[in-house]
Amino acid sequence: MIDLDAALDAIPDLWSPHIAATVNDYDVKITKLEGAFVWHAHPETDEFFLVLAGKLTIELEGRDPVVLGPHQVFTVPRGLRHRPVADPGTRILLLEPQGTSNTGDAGQAPGIATTTGLQLRMDTPPSALSG
Repeated sequence: MIDLDAALDAIPDLWSPHIAATVNDYDVKITKLEGAFVWHAHPETDEFFLVLAGKLTIELEGRDPVVLGPHQVFTVPRGLRHRPVADPGTRILLLEPQGTSNTGDAGQAPGIATTTGLQLRMDTPPSALSG
């Protein structure tokens, strides 16, 4: 069992998705966000966003932006260029196939670590992780 709030409290970096669980061949990732991410697309997969706290605007190429608050979800269709922009204190959950890069087709972006998801560390406080 993982307490998402406690696990998010233990994540030190912004835009740094950590794998909280795996469902079949999908990773359930959590991360804290603030400011604008890089424009990118995922040519092979949709990207599911669930806002846990804060406000997330997903700018979409050629479409109106989608604004999400707590407990609201949106799926970016595969191949659609998008850029998440988050208010301070925003926390989200992502659902993506294992191996999906956070920066998609943008590759390396200045000031943003490209990752397919980091494991929650075992030295995370016991209140965040159990059993």
